[in-house]
Amino acid sequence: MPERLLATNEYDFSLRPIGDVVCFGFLTYLLLLVVETFPEKNDGTSIQEIVESLGDDAAIIASILSRWKVSTTLVSSPVGDDHHGNKVIEQLRVSGIDLGLRVRQEATTPVEVAIVDAAGSRTYFQKRDSSALALLPSLDINQLIDARILYVDWYDGSRVIDAMERAHSLKVPVFLNLEAKYRDNPELPELLRHADICQVSLDEPTASGDPAQVARALIDQGVGTVLVTLGAEGCVAVQQHRGFHIQTPEVEVIDGYGAGAAFAAGIIYGLQAGWPLEGCTRFANAHAALKCGITGNPAIPISQVQELAETLGVRPIVV
Repeated sequence: MPERLLATNEYDFSLRPIGDVVCFGFLTYLLLLVVETFPEKNDGTSIQEIVESLGDDAAIIASILSRWKVSTTLVSSPVGDDHHGNKVIEQLRVSGIDLGLRVRQEATTPVEVAIVDAAGSRTYFQKRDSSALALLPSLDINQLIDARILYVDWYDGSRVIDAMERAHSLKVPVFLNLEAKYRDNPELPELLRHADICQVSLDEPTASGDPAQVARALIDQGVGTVLVTLGAEGCVAVQQHRGFHIQTPEVEVIDGYGAGAAFAAGIIYGLQAGWPLEGCTRFANAHAALKCGITGNPAIPISQVQELAETLGVRPIVV
């Protein structure tokens, strides 16, 4: 990975991002329901808030970065000329993302419904079939020529590996979101072959293991930087010869949906600004925490994130 993105000098939160970020992935309409508690089976509960937004992670990250005035390109599947598609297009327009030819008459906009409660639990229901994934376009090399980083999610099918290979051929660093798929994933070797940064989540039901050991295993497979998110326990960042743990500030959790995307957006923002890894991770952790205290994915002022980031404790870990 280019040294420019992993400087080790004292970080300066006043530095601003440069270059272009390319976010590649599926695009959906998201209906978010906020409840106090999940009901028992065959029972119900009252809805406290309803929010219409967009997903998946690549689109959320592109939206955040664009509102932070980072030059960002979203390469996504199309949406249909329908109610849900119009809502997604409006979200992109508000975020300042180029709409391009994103609407297709023959397409049907994929829909996702997410439910979150006051305990921080989140459950989602998603329509993601092979015909919809097939509409995710190939990433054009011309879209990567001026890019400084490519973001992809593991779950977006074979087109993700194609996109990573093209970025790798142009020496564009790749940020891969692995979530909890850091083992028992048949495509893992191919994904890791082109990944410079991996984000892993250990606060999911299927995840387990020691964060440092999980990160070490990925480092040993050739990844330059591994970021392990731990929910309320903070996060761990590991490189070849060093690692550290950053605490999470106490927040009243209102909506934990999209916290992983908020974390990734914070990391990418810091990398583009030239911050060292600790500065990027502090900022990312602070941004994810603030996001959990707000419904949906509104723009959080950078100054507010920076102020919180500077208060977070950091301790070295053995890797």
